[in-house]
Amino acid sequence: MAAGEALKVQMAGSSAPIAPAEWLDFLAQSGPVGAECEPTADLMADLSHFGLIEVRGEEAGKFLGSLLTGDVRLVSPVQGQFTSWCDGKGRIQATFWLFMSDGAYYLLLPQELLPGVIARLKMFLLRTKASIVDASAVLARIGLSGAGIAEALGSALPVLRGETAALGDCTLVALGDGPQPRWLAVGSAEAISALWEKLKAAAVPASSGTWALLDILAGIPQVAPETAGEFIPQMLDLEALGGLSYKKGCYPGQEVIARLHYRGQLKRKAYLAHASALEIPAPGTKLYRPGFEESVGLVVSAAWNGGAHAIALLAVVVIEQKLLGDIRLGHPAGPVLAFADQEEPAPNSDAGC
Repeated sequence: MAAGEALKVQMAGSSAPIAPAEWLDFLAQSGPVGAECEPTADLMADLSHFGLIEVRGEEAGKFLGSLLTGDVRLVSPVQGQFTSWCDGKGRIQATFWLFMSDGAYYLLLPQELLPGVIARLKMFLLRTKASIVDASAVLARIGLSGAGIAEALGSALPVLRGETAALGDCTLVALGDGPQPRWLAVGSAEAISALWEKLKAAAVPASSGTWALLDILAGIPQVAPETAGEFIPQMLDLEALGGLSYKKGCYPGQEVIARLHYRGQLKRKAYLAHASALEIPAPGTKLYRPGFEESVGLVVSAAWNGGAHAIALLAVVVIEQKLLGDIRLGHPAGPVLAFADQEEPAPNSDAGC
């Protein structure tokens, strides 16, 4: 299969988290670890619902650089990035954190995407001197959030998005500071268990929903099986996040992506919004304006946000339609979206999704 041909990633259904058995046993013995927390709290979250792909070998960096939208040459033991993989039409098949540890590259992405992504990556290996394996059951991963984390650890932690550092036997990746500093920690079950224990007095164990909310508030677009193939990198602001380069070599979809950058005009983009709804809208839920049957956008991701029926979401919306206002969730009479960049929030609706 030639590079650049459409990558129709096969999606797996939802499954139980995959992680080292020792880590899962530790969590089971540690008591409740899934509380819904305020996004401003100092917290830690099990990220076993994210899978981990290891790419190792002499030509691993060159291999990834030929496929991903980010400049993999900038990835090192001290610098990672949030980037994406596109099909030949420039449509994102997966987004993920890319970082290095112990001489290998690692991709952290939603577990549902992992089997298909590994299968497709292996089709491009050919004679490349690199190996691709699912490391989800080998290395544990947790998320840390809050200004008090560094103080509790008594150590200087990486700060800027993508900065990477070792903390004992763990690898820490800074995820940025929206709405507060966050880190990804990856390591053996023993190392991550020790880190969790060290932080128990200072950080609240949080749910995957709370972590999803933090990603949304930070503008991190987690592509799901329902939205794979729907967006181009510019729609999700990948350049601002450091995961889209116009100065690197060829990769699938580059021609389409570069043409939009140099000659075109972006018609859709991602926005942070809030709404009142009876349930969390699934990724790919359509957005509408009253009086129009055609959809004007899609939900990227959504999560509960505080009060009753309050949700936060990232959504890709037709820019012209968004400027006209009155964007609705799920159907033309659905809840009204209040965009974070609006001076005055739109009135909420009690209609369900």
